Amino acid sequence: MNFVPRKNIVWIASFPKSGNTWMRSILQCATQGSVSINDMGNLIPSFNGCVERVAYDRGLRTIDDPADLWGDTQRWISGLGGSRVIKTHNMCGTFGGAKHPLPELTHSAIHIVRDPRDVAVSYATHYGHSISDAAMMLQREDNIAHEENHVFRKAVLGSWQMNVTSWLEAPFPILTIRYEDMLQTPHDAIDQVMTFLKMKPAVEIDEIVRMTSFKKLSRMERADGFVEKSRNQSRFFNKGVSGQWHTHKRDLEGLGKAFAPLIAKLGYEV
Repeated sequence: MNFVPRKNIVWIASFPKSGNTWMRSILQCATQGSVSINDMGNLIPSFNGCVERVAYDRGLRTIDDPADLWGDTQRWISGLGGSRVIKTHNMCGTFGGAKHPLPELTHSAIHIVRDPRDVAVSYATHYGHSISDAAMMLQREDNIAHEENHVFRKAVLGSWQMNVTSWLEAPFPILTIRYEDMLQTPHDAIDQVMTFLKMKPAVEIDEIVRMTSFKKLSRMERADGFVEKSRNQSRFFNKGVSGQWHTHKRDLEGLGKAFAPLIAKLGYEV
């Protein structure tokens, strides 16, 4: 049977440590009426995990470049039918002939952004870097993330600016949400998401706000652990605040200057 393209993939896109997991918990709650942080990956899997699934289904155990499977993986996801919501940290674009996402299979994207200086602080904790090293990583245009012991899980991050800009310029419907607005006005942020997706949530938005608060998610992690926590972290849901970069101004000064125009465009303090 020939594959019939359909626009049924919704991407949850962000640079790492920008609120992607939080957004997935919101969508899980809106869909199921409850939150289970260790089941989020079943409802909203990562694109890297899907690539790995396709590779294993083909009997592959190694590959020169996992991006060679990106097109077939997107066709496999779309071919599952229904609406498919997928997490990604990849840039939006074409990389060595591999396109991500494929516009002909993409319905839309929810794009979460966060002040890059706060991203750097969280990035340092998650990956076990110093703040200054994390700031340098966010500026690397060749920044690629590989998951340890998972040869098919590769993310082409690029610099923070490249990543964010690529999604702002995406050739399909996109809703950009700031992490800081999710913190300060969560009801309004969730309402925007529901409206964008034309989705009637399983519970009231106020209940989604309550069940997906950072404090609530942190308690879940303390009770049950979290499979997505890196080995460098004591906790995945660490602080969930904005403005923590102010205590690391010296280490983050160069990052702020490098990305100043985009930081200002997104409404952040320069």
